Amino acid sequence: MPGAEGRRERNDIADLMATLQNGNSYTRLQAARALGEIGAPAVGPLVQALTDRGTCFRWTIAIALARVGLPAVESLIDVVTTRDDPVRNPAVWALAEIGDTRAVEPLLEVMVNGATDCSRGLAAAALLKLGHSAGVAAVEKELLSANETFKGVVFEAVEGL
Repeated sequence: MPGAEGRRERNDIADLMATLQNGNSYTRLQAARALGEIGAPAVGPLVQALTDRGTCFRWTIAIALARVGLPAVESLIDVVTTRDDPVRNPAVWALAEIGDTRAVEPLLEVMVNGATDCSRGLAAAALLKLGHSAGVAAVEKELLSANETFKGVVFEAVEGL
């Protein structure tokens, strides 16, 4: 009965998404964990919620997407390359947590051309965490001429990653 199973999974995702929006800190984190365990089927609803204008729980969504792992990478890369900082920054963090090198080029783009030192610094920290030689070299080069705010964000974010 794949139809019934699919409906049950969609209902589970909908219930967990509601908990992400309306739960307390503990239940939101539990929902993020459960959505991560569901995996690929949860990516679409999570990314939709991440990019919705009214969303105020983006970092919890990022936790869920990081737990989904590899199936979320392409969607997260799309968010990083097309959205503004309030949406982009949690996606950058999730990509760093997942650790897939497909994120290197988009993160390099954000580090070099991002609108704010915060966004640029988070991308640089994510590149350092990924450890890809091209990304690390680009961050090292950027740090040589960067302002103190950018450097501070990078070093603070590296400690947090």
